[in-house]
Amino acid sequence: MRKQMSNSGLFLCFTALTGAVIAGLVWLYLKIANVGITVIWEMIPAYIDSWYYTILMCLAGGVVIGLFHRIYGPYPEQMADSVKRVKDTGTYPYRKLPMIVAASFLSLFFGGAVGPESGLVSLLLGLCCWAMDQFGLARWKMNTLLAGNPYIMNKELFRVMAAGLFLPPDQIVYDKGKIEWKRKEQVAAGVTAGLTGLAVYELLNLILGRCLSVPHLQGGVLLLRDKVAVVLLIIVGIAAGYLFLIFQKISNWFFGKMREKNLAVLNAVLGGLILGLIGTALPMTMFSGGSDIQTMQYEYLKFTPYLLIVIGVVKLFLTNVCIASGWRGGHFFPMLFSGLSIGYGFAAIFHTNEIVSVVLVTGALLGTVLQQPLGALALSLIFFPMKNLGWMILASMVGGCVPVPVSLRTNPENKGFVYNMIHMKKRGKFLPGKE
Repeated sequence: MRKQMSNSGLFLCFTALTGAVIAGLVWLYLKIANVGITVIWEMIPAYIDSWYYTILMCLAGGVVIGLFHRIYGPYPEQMADSVKRVKDTGTYPYRKLPMIVAASFLSLFFGGAVGPESGLVSLLLGLCCWAMDQFGLARWKMNTLLAGNPYIMNKELFRVMAAGLFLPPDQIVYDKGKIEWKRKEQVAAGVTAGLTGLAVYELLNLILGRCLSVPHLQGGVLLLRDKVAVVLLIIVGIAAGYLFLIFQKISNWFFGKMREKNLAVLNAVLGGLILGLIGTALPMTMFSGGSDIQTMQYEYLKFTPYLLIVIGVVKLFLTNVCIASGWRGGHFFPMLFSGLSIGYGFAAIFHTNEIVSVVLVTGALLGTVLQQPLGALALSLIFFPMKNLGWMILASMVGGCVPVPVSLRTNPENKGFVYNMIHMKKRGKFLPGKE
């Protein structure tokens, strides 16, 4: 019994080590992304003071991205595609992670108006699948070695298990039929790896500097006079969501024509040209918007209300242009920035509380685009004060329940929150005694 407990503890130590490795790789990914952006957009411009630097760099980025896609394929995948792949196949091709990560860096390095979410999700999914294979391999090694020598020292056993972490992906092979996983063992391994990974990630941030700063807005008390503007602000957010979907439709149609003709380089260069021209006139429309969110919170008064609205709308347009033209990445951070910018603009016009305006506009925008009220609410909770929870729920629910034509949906298979609820009710999901 004691030996069994010792072996279980040894295995948990290995899962903790695996979690630490994953955390280190994720931190390194985000750090490299930040360093690359700093070098290209802060260090080099210090020596090259030219108004056309942005245009030239974006054109260069278009060439590099286009050539990469032509040679290796359109990477990274969009988040929905990555998650669907895991659901359909039960795994993710982590052998391709170096190529996927490199592709995501290109869009970020050259100033694409996209977030790091796509590359980060692909990296996390790949590493999680790699970890599961590592757990299986380690368990198989443990069982095999103990069967041959029940008195093997824990030190030697752990060394053999840990050696698997350095194996190339094509050498992670073991007899899965001989591995019996109890549910509680799987949960224990996952929790151990997750908690260790989180601790190591935060430790690296503390020692070496934070590589991804998630902005969290403070303040915001809704006054009685503000309530008359609530409906208008939610309508503004829904309209912004519709604009995003319309821009997405147009961008996919326009650049899709060139993709059909196998013009990946021209696609990316044209996207880079549009990015460079707009970025020269409105620099805050470039990049993911993550670092600009905090800046906007303290400096929005320097902008006119209508300029703030224009910046937010242009950001929605530019994000879709980038993604459709091959500058692949996420759209959550750009949408959040757009909601922030538009919300501040209309707060000045309606004379409402700034934070509440931002919460309502952003929540309705996210809900409309995602067609998932709970998803929109979850994203809102990350960035906005809990004291505005009621307004987050209201905006997310209204935006998520707004009907969106199939032709405009980000995911055509998602028929909307209301449809899904009605369909589930018809199938008896909500009836007592029904499965």
